[in-house]
Amino acid sequence: MQKQIKIGEKEYLMKASAYTTFAYKDTTGRSLFKDIQKLSNINLDNDDIQLEVIEPVISLVLDMAYVMIDEADSKQVVNKDEFLKSIDSLFNDYDWINDVITLALSPFSRG
Repeated sequence: MQKQIKIGEKEYLMKASAYTTFAYKDTTGRSLFKDIQKLSNINLDNDDIQLEVIEPVISLVLDMAYVMIDEADSKQVVNKDEFLKSIDSLFNDYDWINDVITLALSPFSRG
């Protein structure tokens, strides 16, 4: 599945497939499913989110986004550092976080 997702002021084409979980493991050394499980207990709808809560969420979701951007079209980003440098604002809204997680899970859902 492919989807355009806006992070900050820039839109990225992202792709999720059965390959995504393997690419995520190769890139991060971590399990995609375990990282998503960590995120499932965090409520992002709370207006009083503390930095110690949002920081690990942002880190994990940006890893997911990078892997799926690279899978969709590796020409969109040179490497992870350049991808991160291209994002001017992470906190205009949090919709992109849910969009990235939902897309990452899409090949494994019964939807």
